[in-house]
Amino acid sequence: MRFKIGNTAWTLIGFFLVFLGILAFYNGFNSVGLSGILWFSYTALFLIGIGILTRNSYLIASQLNIILIPYIFWNIDFFYVLLTGNTLWGVTNYFFQPRPFLAQLISMQHVFIVPLALLAIYFIKLKRKDFWKLSIIQVAVFFFLVRFLSNVEGNVNCVFENCLGFYINPMIYPILWFLAYFVMIALTTFLMTNVKVFNKTKINQKLIRDKCLSN
Repeated sequence: MRFKIGNTAWTLIGFFLVFLGILAFYNGFNSVGLSGILWFSYTALFLIGIGILTRNSYLIASQLNIILIPYIFWNIDFFYVLLTGNTLWGVTNYFFQPRPFLAQLISMQHVFIVPLALLAIYFIKLKRKDFWKLSIIQVAVFFFLVRFLSNVEGNVNCVFENCLGFYINPMIYPILWFLAYFVMIALTTFLMTNVKVFNKTKINQKLIRDKCLSN
């Protein structure tokens, strides 16, 4: 039987991601307080789960805009450390330190959430191309909320200083932070809106054109 988005399996996956997202919010709150629930990774996990449950590709794509490129770097770093035992960029060094099981479980979502989200969009199809608007609004709102609610020690979403370990002047860092996210959102939007298998409109137009040519 062909695997379709309406299958019970997808509904179970959606509920699992929502549940894991709630656990992530709980873990973040316990770790650094209210700002801990504002990690992009936690919010994306929860909202992608909601998007799968409601078959809302707009919501799923808006979260992929924020996490896809950072997660690529996270996974490169993670598997490099896992396979070699050596540090690469230091992004995932925390994972290989003694930590509670719940924190480790939540961190593992970095490995599977992007493939699941892309697969979900493949089955649902994108019906709108302006999901980047929600991504930008979310990034901007979260930046100011974290700056207001947190401090440099928590450094949620790396809003206070660079998470890669090299120094950037604090005077220009916020500008570079926003620029980096705007570029990542633009690149991811371009990718998803131009890959035919993700886009219902483009596929339908091709089918209609092919049908007309055959008549």
